[in-house]
Amino acid sequence: MHHIQKTSSYLVSLFKFLLICLPLYIFIQWIFIHLDFGMWSFLNQNIETPEGFVKLSKIQWTPILQFLGCVSEFIGRLPFFVSLWFLIGIFQNYKKGKIFNYENALLYRKIGWVCFFDALFIKSLSKTLLILTVTFTNPPGHRYITISFGTPNLTAIFYGMIVIVISWVMLEACKISEENELIV
Repeated sequence: MHHIQKTSSYLVSLFKFLLICLPLYIFIQWIFIHLDFGMWSFLNQNIETPEGFVKLSKIQWTPILQFLGCVSEFIGRLPFFVSLWFLIGIFQNYKKGKIFNYENALLYRKIGWVCFFDALFIKSLSKTLLILTVTFTNPPGHRYITISFGTPNLTAIFYGMIVIVISWVMLEACKISEENELIV
C-alpha cells in the first residue's frame, strides 16, 4: 500500500504540473507563432485540407488567425486537461489509501464520458476550426469547413465505453463491499 501512496503522490504532482504548463505552452506557442525555431518548431506541422497538406509556416498569421488557431488547439486538448483534473482526484484518494470507493468509481466514469464526448464532438470541432484557420487566407472558393469522423474517433469511443463499464463494475464492487461490512 505504501508504494501506491508514494507513486500516487508523485503522479499528483506531475498531473498538476502538466495542468499548468501545457495550457501555458499552447498559449505561448500561438503568441509567438511568427518565430521559427527550426526543426523543433510546431510550424513544421502539416494540416490536411481537402486541397492537400498545408504547412503552418506558409500561413500569413494575423492576430485573428492566431486566436482561432489557439482556440482550436485548446478545444482539442480540453478533454486531456479535464481528464488530468479527474486523475488528480483519483490519485489524491489513492494517496490517502482510498482505493475502491464511490468517488473513484464516479471519477473513472467521468473520464470515460470525457473520452466518449471527445471522440464524438471535440475532435471534429477542433479539426474543423483548425482547417478553417489555415484556409482562411485562401481566395474565396478555396476556404474550407470540414467535419470528419474516422478510425481515431471509433477508437476513442471504444476506450471511453470500456472505462465507463469499468466504473460500473467498481460501483457494484463498492456496493457489495458496503453490504459485507454491514453483515455481522
